Amino acid sequence: DAYSLRAAENVEAKMSIAQKALGFLDNGRSIYLDAGSTMMYLARLIPDEPFSILTSGINIALELTKKAKMTIYHTGGQLNQNSLSSSGPTSMSMLDFINIDIAFMAASGFTLENGFTVSNFFECELKKAVMKKAKKVIMMVDSSKCNRVLAFTFGTLCDVDILISDANLPQAVVSKANELGVK
Repeated sequence: DAYSLRAAENVEAKMSIAQKALGFLDNGRSIYLDAGSTMMYLARLIPDEPFSILTSGINIALELTKKAKMTIYHTGGQLNQNSLSSSGPTSMSMLDFINIDIAFMAASGFTLENGFTVSNFFECELKKAVMKKAKKVIMMVDSSKCNRVLAFTFGTLCDVDILISDANLPQAVVSKANELGVK
């Protein structure tokens, strides 16, 4: 399936990004984990601590059930077989009831002109709402996502506190992130 194919791409970069992201976790925090293959690496690495974690990724929710101390919430909604994420009106209403200290986000594409993009409208709306609600937004994208534009923009570098990528991130992106104060 499409998800399995994507999960097999850029494995080293995704593992390295997840390892770096782990350093931004705080115990007892309310965390959002976006859907995506890089997030799956992060879900596997997260220590079994009393985190409250909301995720749109059905596979990520299942992975997190292996950890006994966590409280896991799933957004619910319509399942996208391509990304294994749930989104739509149901998932949006879930955000009314939960606080988000840190949102670990993913994108299918990124350019400086178009920002962070995805192919699904409902996923776009969910990502936008999560980023608005979160106290801190950490975007995790490997460099293969750069110079790729999909149908819907859910944010720009201005909406991100921390950008985690691999060493192949284009210099123009690094310069713009530095200019905007993105770590």
